[in-house]
Amino acid sequence: MNKPYFPGRTLARFRYLGVKAAGGLIFGMLLLLSMLVVATGPKAEPVERAEREWPVSYREVTPVAMAPTIQVYGKLETDQSATLRAGVTATVAQVFRREGDWVNAGDPLLRLDDAEVLLAEKSARAALARAEAALRSVNNEHQLARDLGQHHEAQAQLAREKLQRFESLHAKSMIADAQLDDVRHEANERAMVLAQHQSRLLDFPNQEQQAAAAVAEAAARLGQAELDKQHTDVRVPFSGRVMALDVSAGDRISVGSALLSVADYAGLQVRAPVPMEVAQRLRRSLDTGTPVVAAATVAGERLGFGLSGLAGEVKTGHSGIDAFFQVAPDSVMALGTVVNLVIALPEVPNVIALPIHAVYDNNRVYKITDNRLQAVEIERVGEHMDAAGDYRVLVRSAELESGDHLMVSQLPTAMTGLLVKPTSTAALEPALVGQWSSW
Repeated sequence: MNKPYFPGRTLARFRYLGVKAAGGLIFGMLLLLSMLVVATGPKAEPVERAEREWPVSYREVTPVAMAPTIQVYGKLETDQSATLRAGVTATVAQVFRREGDWVNAGDPLLRLDDAEVLLAEKSARAALARAEAALRSVNNEHQLARDLGQHHEAQAQLAREKLQRFESLHAKSMIADAQLDDVRHEANERAMVLAQHQSRLLDFPNQEQQAAAAVAEAAARLGQAELDKQHTDVRVPFSGRVMALDVSAGDRISVGSALLSVADYAGLQVRAPVPMEVAQRLRRSLDTGTPVVAAATVAGERLGFGLSGLAGEVKTGHSGIDAFFQVAPDSVMALGTVVNLVIALPEVPNVIALPIHAVYDNNRVYKITDNRLQAVEIERVGEHMDAAGDYRVLVRSAELESGDHLMVSQLPTAMTGLLVKPTSTAALEPALVGQWSSW
């Protein structure tokens, strides 16, 4: 079956095809025109880009011997302090010092009522006199006994001779038995008296020793009484500061009661814990007699310290060991003050002090040669803080020599070969180590 014919539809199709053909023709003409312009236009020369110069600061360095430093926190203490206690039972009469007062060795601190002590002294003195008199009596009796000894021996000898005569007469029946018995009895009595006298004479050394011991005991009691009298005048044993006062005038105190505490400022020291590695270096310095100094700023005053020793053991819970630094006795610091101590360790040769930002990745610095950076591997040997509080890192390397220029700027893009525009900065102070000698 044939489709019906529509003339309008055929005309619309021809129009559509004509528009597409016209569009294709216009696009082709534009493309041809563009190619013609490119082919006949001038050729552009390539632009050369200049390498960028990075502005940096540098410092001319010279390896020298310097002392690394370490910061630690310590506490001011004294190597000895005394708590003065009462030596007698008495009443506090006067108190001459207050807590916090400075005292010199021998200064009076307080006075106790000495009335009871004086009575005890008088009693002890009387007891000594009595004991000495008793000793003299024993000595006199001993001398008298020695003198009477010859008399008793003579009497006993006479009695024995008389007995011999009467025995001879009795044998001849010239006397009665009763008379002989009387003479024998008399001779026995004389012998007994002589024996008793000799026994007493032998005992006199013991009596004299007892009497002498009594004299010594009485003398000791008198000495104790005199010592107790001295205890009523309480004086400071060394120069220092009164740390605590435990009594006031009118208090009744007994033997052993705490009166006051005094700290010996001649033994002022700062106790500061240091790492074991540092402690080993400090101990070697002590063994060789090399002085180790430190410094701290307290109340605006620069104070110097000297290492006096190290603790013998590591405390429980601590990783380091305590170091002791002496300070001048007239220190303005109070006991217990926390001190930020800067310790100068033994000098290390051939090191360079640089700002912390001049060290990259903790093991590299950059040397400037012909305006280009060159990375240099370094070894960090410590830190250094001078009297002004400036912090520096101490480094060393076999590749660094005197006169080298090291970059001291912080440059994130730093790498070997990078072109830079260096600017000199002021050199480090030449006598950083010498600053410690005046502390």
